[in-house]
Amino acid sequence: MKRVLVDRPLHPDALELLSENVEVIEIFNDDKDAINSALKNVDGVICSAALKMRKAEIRISENLKVIGRPGVGYDSVDVEESSKQGIPLVYTPDGPTESVAEHVIALMLMCTKSINTVQAALKKKGDFGIRTKVTGIEAQGKTLGLVGFGRIGQRAGEIASLGLGMKIVVFDPYLNEKSVSLKKYEKVDTLEELLELSDVVSLHLPFMEKTAGLMGQKEFRKMKKTAFLINTARGGVVDETALIEAIESGEIAGAGLDVYAQEPPEKDNRLFTFDNVITTPHLSSFTYDGKRKMGIGVVQGVLDVLNGKKPEFIVNGEVWDQRRI
Repeated sequence: MKRVLVDRPLHPDALELLSENVEVIEIFNDDKDAINSALKNVDGVICSAALKMRKAEIRISENLKVIGRPGVGYDSVDVEESSKQGIPLVYTPDGPTESVAEHVIALMLMCTKSINTVQAALKKKGDFGIRTKVTGIEAQGKTLGLVGFGRIGQRAGEIASLGLGMKIVVFDPYLNEKSVSLKKYEKVDTLEELLELSDVVSLHLPFMEKTAGLMGQKEFRKMKKTAFLINTARGGVVDETALIEAIESGEIAGAGLDVYAQEPPEKDNRLFTFDNVITTPHLSSFTYDGKRKMGIGVVQGVLDVLNGKKPEFIVNGEVWDQRRI
């Protein structure tokens, strides 16, 4: 029976499917020695973002035939090395879409209604009078700028447009407009133009060399002073020092963050000191439904590869005909 390493718990339905077909090796304590020992013998690995499948891990995995990532991001995997070794990388781009898009809207509304500020005043100080001191804004008629317009960006735009009556502006140099179901949006040619137009800027792009620190000091200065930044993508696409400075100086009105440059972030991260910054611990896709979709999807992709069937979602499809057998 083939063996698959899993470094974090999967949804019960996904684990059941996996266990029916392979021997499951569970190592949930980040024991590096135990993980490396297991990698030498397993046929597949389903890895969370915590398990970095870099060149060293891939090269010691002599029997590895597939790597699975439950989610849309795969920057924790060395795709070049994986491809070089003939190892397909499967992922679940559809799995987190709804959960993350809803989280984007939740963060946006918490920012625009100053929920952090008023809740702290009421719960911690009993200050009911805060209701006369803090004024939120309506989403209707405001502009949501989406940097990246893939599955999650499109769904967030759909909810904001059809549900809240917002205007949608998009910056995405790689956008295939024929694949977009939402018809009411404006595509701009530069990030600068989007920043100048938007009341809320939401990031939906992967972390890579060209996107590292994309939102920096210059970009925050282009935003409206009344605008908010939402980031549920990857922490590294934002220069956190520049973001802190922009919030302290009032260059932007605040932020809603689910991801950070360092994860887990330090407890004394200054972003945690601002009432106008909503923070969550990288869990936007971790709803019951989202976990099930991602779990079932990644397990099915891994099983497909092990059974010789090309999976629906494969990052490095060019290796399929030369993959390890």
